[in-house]
Amino acid sequence: MLIAHISDFHVFADAPETPLVRPDAAEAARKVIDDIASHQPRFDAILFTGDLVDCGTAADYALLADILAPLDMPVLVVPGNHDNRAGLRAAFDGILPFGEGPYLNYEARLGDLRILALDTLVEGKVHGALDPSQLDWLAEKLTAEPTAPTVIAMHHPPFPSGIPKLDAMALTDGCDRFGELVAAGNAPLYIFAGHIHRPIQAVWKGAFCQIGGGPSFQHALDLRPQAPEPGSIAEPYAYFILRIDAQATVTIHKRYVSL
Repeated sequence: MLIAHISDFHVFADAPETPLVRPDAAEAARKVIDDIASHQPRFDAILFTGDLVDCGTAADYALLADILAPLDMPVLVVPGNHDNRAGLRAAFDGILPFGEGPYLNYEARLGDLRILALDTLVEGKVHGALDPSQLDWLAEKLTAEPTAPTVIAMHHPPFPSGIPKLDAMALTDGCDRFGELVAAGNAPLYIFAGHIHRPIQAVWKGAFCQIGGGPSFQHALDLRPQAPEPGSIAEPYAYFILRIDAQATVTIHKRYVSL
């Protein structure tokens, strides 16, 4: 099985909301999607961890649909802080099995792999949160199948990147209980996130964690404890490829794309 992990396209139909977003964000996104669509072997699914668009307008989501059109495999998305919950629901209605209620949480299956998608969006804010009802939903899912290999997809990372200003705007409310649920599990657990705009991998609470970089811009790396919020940097862009073989061995590759 092959899964591509992408994040933070920030495409916009009119003008960007985020100052750091490159003016040709849509064209950069098309290059990534074209690379994924032409990849051999074919991908079984795409995992897109938020900030699909930059302004959350209907025109933004129409542009996104056109960009994603070359893909003929499932695209599993979660909202980011620049997405619009109602707009994203409308764009993927009938495609993704969104649960009832206000949040865009859902469960999906890729063979033996379970995907639990979490909506961490706090509308109008940069940071992310999970409310008690979402955490109850997650606890129920993890308890129901305690040995199932599981990917948790979310936009805001619950684990630290080590970049202080960016970590302060990651997952805040609900993070402690989320960590307790992760630490309590015994099954193979992977957490895929976005938001930080750098490709990062970590082990946290016993789970393998990964943040996808963003083709719309990439943050500079600054691990000094008192460092200001980093600006953008011109670095090579890559998305992650998750390969799972018949023996359940998981291998992760970087696939570089010239933007």
